[in-house]
Amino acid sequence: MQRNLFWCGSLCIILLFASCASSRKVESLTKATQEALELVKREAQRAIELTNQQIRNHQVDPDIGKEVIENLQVTEKKVNAQLAQAAEVEKSGSKDAQLKFAERSNVIIQSALTDLKSLNDLYDVATFSQFETATFFPSGGYNIPAEKMDEAKASIEPIAQRIIKFIGEHPSQRFVAVVVLYGFSDETPVSKETGLYQTILDKMDIANPTRQQMNIKLSELRAKTIAKLLVDVIKVNEGLIPDPHLINYDIKWLGKGEELPYPDRIKNYAASDKRRRLVSLIWNVLPGSLYIKNIDDQTGIK
Repeated sequence: MQRNLFWCGSLCIILLFASCASSRKVESLTKATQEALELVKREAQRAIELTNQQIRNHQVDPDIGKEVIENLQVTEKKVNAQLAQAAEVEKSGSKDAQLKFAERSNVIIQSALTDLKSLNDLYDVATFSQFETATFFPSGGYNIPAEKMDEAKASIEPIAQRIIKFIGEHPSQRFVAVVVLYGFSDETPVSKETGLYQTILDKMDIANPTRQQMNIKLSELRAKTIAKLLVDVIKVNEGLIPDPHLINYDIKWLGKGEELPYPDRIKNYAASDKRRRLVSLIWNVLPGSLYIKNIDDQTGIK
């Protein structure tokens, strides 16, 4: 993908010079524009395939991947629209029409190239992490106690640094840092005799929740706590981001409760299996044009 992107970039530069060169035939200008558009179209299609692969590999959240694919398809449609105009422009024989066509196409090409390159770079980075809840929380809890805070921050710090490093490697580009966390629990019930039960119950709209519903809420609260910790670590290191005003954030968390984390990989889960007590995290730093909804310009929890 990188090789094709390089040639696309070269063609875009050629187009810019060609549009100003009066001695160049308008036919060759249109042909070069079409070739660049065709390359961008192929790269957009390849990016869609890669996104689907990243979803299967748990490196992109399915809902986020769907949004990226839909916007890549929008890019593809824009390219197709330009290609459909090419024959008419060439047939007209008008140099002015040719130049305007090349200029319009070049805007689409340059924007697509920037997005496709950063997306390609993102897919070369491991973006999935998971943590056993015992790393952060006491048994049955969802707040990080003081004695575990240093360990918790040490676990989250590498993720924050990878996000910041990626942004720094793509300066002056507008991004959305999307982070999705899923909490999982085993089948151990939250005892009604504990203060934890009443605390969780107060956060629910259900009067008499089942064991499963309580564990969904508990796993959600754990995912939210880790999300807040990640935000805090990013804030501490935000000075390392070249243009923080160009970065928006979309941070989501969801409780999966007793749902099995990886039933396709692990077949022998037990009811109180510690492999079920975890929080998974997927981060993606996406070009703004490929992820344009539900964003927040602050590193805060919505």
